[in-house]
Amino acid sequence: MAVVRVETTAVGVALMRALEADVPVGQRLLDDPVSGRLLAGWPGLVARHRPARVTLGRLAEVAMPGMRGTAVCRTRVVDDWCRAALAAGAAQAVIVGAGLDTRPYRLAELAGVPVWEVDLPRTQAIKRAALARALGTPPANVRYLAADLNAGPPGALLADAGFDPGVPTLVLFEAVAQYLPESSVGPVLAWAGSLAPGSRLVFTYLPRRVIEQRARGARRYGWLSAFDPARLAAVLAGHGLVLGDDLGAADYRGRYPELAGRRLSLREIERVAVAEVKPAST
Repeated sequence: MAVVRVETTAVGVALMRALEADVPVGQRLLDDPVSGRLLAGWPGLVARHRPARVTLGRLAEVAMPGMRGTAVCRTRVVDDWCRAALAAGAAQAVIVGAGLDTRPYRLAELAGVPVWEVDLPRTQAIKRAALARALGTPPANVRYLAADLNAGPPGALLADAGFDPGVPTLVLFEAVAQYLPESSVGPVLAWAGSLAPGSRLVFTYLPRRVIEQRARGARRYGWLSAFDPARLAAVLAGHGLVLGDDLGAADYRGRYPELAGRRLSLREIERVAVAEVKPAST
């Protein structure tokens, strides 16, 4: 996985989440008081000063139209599906390639649930140092597992860390798959599909046409894998997963009325999907 590119992208998305603090409540898509506190250097300075946030928000929409809107809509969709999975009975959560994900520290629904954050050792060390500065002692329900997904899915390591594969689980795999080769993504999907019935996988992916049409961007960002949305259900079915929903930029305005009064452009890059583990055959 291209660590530097992944970390740079994660910082950019964290900044976009932090900008939501300045949006009026009726138009705000999410509340994330933690992201800005995790950032260091100039991104941290911007995130912690309202005039700088407002200026960045305007510049981002001009220089990179669609980046801010797509990032916060994706975050909101994933938040909603995480809450739905927990309400439906998921009793533990695994965040695969956690990066700067802040859900264990801002979603009340995760407060009493065992959570494992899985990431590369270097990325995880940066995250944990930032959490220590921002929050002091992390919540007791969050555990950290250093792992390289290119070496295999996290199942065996999680078992040694107290994870129970027989309990319905929320698996979050956001903004990670495109930075892994398909030979590493497939085993993660298969592992998720091997979990207890009722477990849900919430993940993002690049449509194949995006990676084909943006060859220069693919090289720049280190994109390695993609899926054809028309075949996604069949791919997941091969791993024991039933596709529930699959959303892209064209779906967000109809889904979130908060966007009606906002001047946010949206563009199709990553799509967001949710799938559930098939019940055992009878």
